[in-house]
Amino acid sequence: MTVSTLEAPERHADSAALPRENRASKLLINQDFTKFLLSQIVAQFASKSLAVVLPLMAVITFAATPTQVGLLSAAQFFPVFVVTLFAGAWLDSRPRRPALIAAYIGNAILAASLPLATSLGLVHIYVLFFVAFGMGSLIAFSDVAYQAYIPNLVRNDQLVQANSRLEIAFSLAMVSAPGLGGLLIGAFGGSTAMVAAVVAYVLAALGVLTIRAREKHVRLPARGGEGTFKRIAEGMKFTAKMPLLRVLTLQGAWFNLFEQAVLTLYLLYGIRVLGFSPQLVGLTMSLGAIGVLSGSAVARLIGDKLGTTRVLILGMGVASLAPVIIPFAAGSQAVLIVLTTLSFTIYGVGMTVFNIYGISLRQRATPDGMLARVSATYRFLAFGAIGVGGIVGGLAGDWLGLRPAMFFCIIALAAGWLVFARFLPSALSRFEESERAAEAARNEPQPV
Repeated sequence: MTVSTLEAPERHADSAALPRENRASKLLINQDFTKFLLSQIVAQFASKSLAVVLPLMAVITFAATPTQVGLLSAAQFFPVFVVTLFAGAWLDSRPRRPALIAAYIGNAILAASLPLATSLGLVHIYVLFFVAFGMGSLIAFSDVAYQAYIPNLVRNDQLVQANSRLEIAFSLAMVSAPGLGGLLIGAFGGSTAMVAAVVAYVLAALGVLTIRAREKHVRLPARGGEGTFKRIAEGMKFTAKMPLLRVLTLQGAWFNLFEQAVLTLYLLYGIRVLGFSPQLVGLTMSLGAIGVLSGSAVARLIGDKLGTTRVLILGMGVASLAPVIIPFAAGSQAVLIVLTTLSFTIYGVGMTVFNIYGISLRQRATPDGMLARVSATYRFLAFGAIGVGGIVGGLAGDWLGLRPAMFFCIIALAAGWLVFARFLPSALSRFEESERAAEAARNEPQPV
């Protein structure tokens, strides 16, 4: 079997007029990608902070019940099931840059509606539900658009670099933004926190607007032509028929399901078994950002040494097995803090390395005209599994007890990793053989 690195095929290199690099932006690949990265950082911090701001507004302003808070949180993430597949079908026949700009402006308008309604005395908890679902829908839409847009900004041999930088930004936002949202609403109130989100989304839209690289002409579907559901089905079939995409997608869904189950259990296990305060539970999880930064720093080095196949298996193995430290942790509180933090840090390293190469490989394996639909299919299955994982973790904790349930979920993660390690090499080898055959066909002399 040939072990690969992420070399650049010609397909994406010719898909857009890519901007040139200069010394000032070499670290961030090129000027247009730098603008895109900064826009994503601002937008991600806004969206991740709202996951805390909106529920806190419901509690503080309307004395919301736990059920209402849970439904409000679900309203922000439920659009993953509703929007992503349709977004992928729609975006594969349209430019992604204006779609991103429109999504950010839409979120700015929705965020502005809350302080406006408050000033007019019209705010109600149902307004929060409307805003949560609307912004969740636009966030799900923009998440599909940005992944399909990246190959228009960088060469294929720069995808690992690009996704590494984006992974740092997204992971740090995931860890830090909820705390930032809580600080904003605690210090200045919900209306000010929403105004900050408005500013963030406007800045994100302006950043994407200033990007100079243009996408290639996208064929719009003719009136009366293929329908949306047919295009969605094509994205699913393409993912299912290509062994490489199928393996990556199924592993992503399996891992996210049981990872979320472990995280759900840890919230209870940390407090009831380890004796942590809620703040300490959050701190040990947040310190996993150390692993995110470390994984991003070493991903390219490890990939160059081991090749794509081994680095994907290694990253997934580290992420899958790292949680086993938690149920085995024992000792003083200081020791428990160190051990649980170590678990989340190791997990952060493995997951970041896997994500960087996994995303890059999916982009490399997918034709431009299918990229948004394949990304949407992946997000529908892999991200949809997160919500199911929370339910699985809660039920397992009730039926088995917290510690046995954690072991059960960790064993499931390990089993998934072993299956992944068994099927990935052959799937990636078949894909690389098809790449070499296509390259040879392109290089054959054409008959005169």
